[in-house]
Amino acid sequence: LDDYFSGSNAETAYMIGKYCGLRINECYGLKWNNIDFKAGTITVDRQMQYQEGLIKLVPLKTRNAKRTVFMCDRLKAYLSSIKPREDSISHTQALQREQNQTYIYDFDGSKISSLEMVNCLPNGKIQTVNSMKFHSQTIKEKLGIDFKYHYLRHTYGTNLANLNTPSHILCSQMGHGNINVTMKYYL
Repeated sequence: LDDYFSGSNAETAYMIGKYCGLRINECYGLKWNNIDFKAGTITVDRQMQYQEGLIKLVPLKTRNAKRTVFMCDRLKAYLSSIKPREDSISHTQALQREQNQTYIYDFDGSKISSLEMVNCLPNGKIQTVNSMKFHSQTIKEKLGIDFKYHYLRHTYGTNLANLNTPSHILCSQMGHGNINVTMKYYL
């Protein structure tokens, strides 16, 4: 899977799912200001959904889903390498990004640009939860793997459990509202 996603339009979502266990809607709802490179954390505080035919950022489904997750060094280095740096973008690239950007509604009703989203292509086009559907089908056809994005979340949780992560920390990192859910699926 690492080889398959490397260089694809879904590489960022794959890396975040693999190394942080975010739900797909949480992953695609991440904004660059949710990432604290100094602390090595990602704040999960919204999710992307389709509502009334529009892409919107909406509150998380539960109070406990709002959380701060830790990034491993590999993910931090990857995200640092793709974070848009205005000083390194050529004039033509900047114009192309501006032209391709999409505005969506944040959960407070304000409009935000796709350029603020972590899962935005270098040319400014927005990525959505539907961006992963093609990859799931292709992985099944070409690699014979029944892949669903949510499986990355299960793998992340299982890996934390195998490292003897205390149950309350595992519950918090997964954003579970009840420790019984964590115990049932991961311990």
